[in-house]
Amino acid sequence: MTGARRRRTGLRWPAMAVALVIVLAGAGSEATPAGPRDDAALLADCQRRAQEIVDKYRNVPNVSVAVACQWPDGTALDLRRIPPKPAPIPVMTVGHAGCVNGAGRPVTGTTLTSVSATATSGEAVIYERQRLDGSESVDSSGSPVLEFGPGDLAPGGSYRWRARVDDTAELAGSTAWPSRLDDDEIGWSPWCEFTVSADAVDYRGLGEVSLDALQELGLRPDRTYTISLSGHQQRLLRAGSDAVPTRARMTLTGLRWTDLLVQLTESAFIADETAAEAGEDDPPSSDGTAYRTLVDVISVKLGGPRHPQLS
Repeated sequence: MTGARRRRTGLRWPAMAVALVIVLAGAGSEATPAGPRDDAALLADCQRRAQEIVDKYRNVPNVSVAVACQWPDGTALDLRRIPPKPAPIPVMTVGHAGCVNGAGRPVTGTTLTSVSATATSGEAVIYERQRLDGSESVDSSGSPVLEFGPGDLAPGGSYRWRARVDDTAELAGSTAWPSRLDDDEIGWSPWCEFTVSADAVDYRGLGEVSLDALQELGLRPDRTYTISLSGHQQRLLRAGSDAVPTRARMTLTGLRWTDLLVQLTESAFIADETAAEAGEDDPPSSDGTAYRTLVDVISVKLGGPRHPQLS
């Protein structure tokens, strides 16, 4: 097969939408042999040309593209005759090498963990993970390692994951490309299982609080911390955050303390900007030194660093 012929048919609807039905046919200078046809070679050539067509019309409004592949005699490409790419090899599951199922599945002490697989020929890999009870299933792509962030995993939960080669990333899930009926189950690695320890830190429900800030302070979001504040410190805390009411002894979760210290840090920045922009005729304005000092004091009382950045 040395080339391909392209036939294009445009179908128009009253709403001015256009569907391009494109047939890519293998072509050669010699007659088609009577023996087995190389469907895999035709598929590779068809994929390349189809991608060019999809890219060409990607930003054209009201245009959709559908692609079909066939031999010069009109015989359609038989996708069932083409072997799938080899399944990726599981490399690491939450810090443990390889892939395990059943009672011997590894247990991780953190919800902030990762899994990884590698393709034999270096292609991009897509991942699927789900709870063992089947209550949720999530796909992920674009990274050689599947990293779990805040809220992805729950303490005490058991999960499984698998991977496959993503060799048609631009066309996957699109009506522009022909697919097998069983495409969703082709080329996957085995399922690999793991469990999150029940006493792992629960990072679900962080909301707008930064994980980096929480970790810098060394606080658990689900644990309470009690500190004492003077009257002056309470007034500063109320002025620079939404901490209402305040008391001499305050007990809050690590998540809430982190939120308040981030608010104080932002108030310090605003006070610095206001003081720097004040003109000679403006009333004197305090900078953010008092807020930053309070952040340092509270951080130390909570067992954190002396001068947290919280940026």
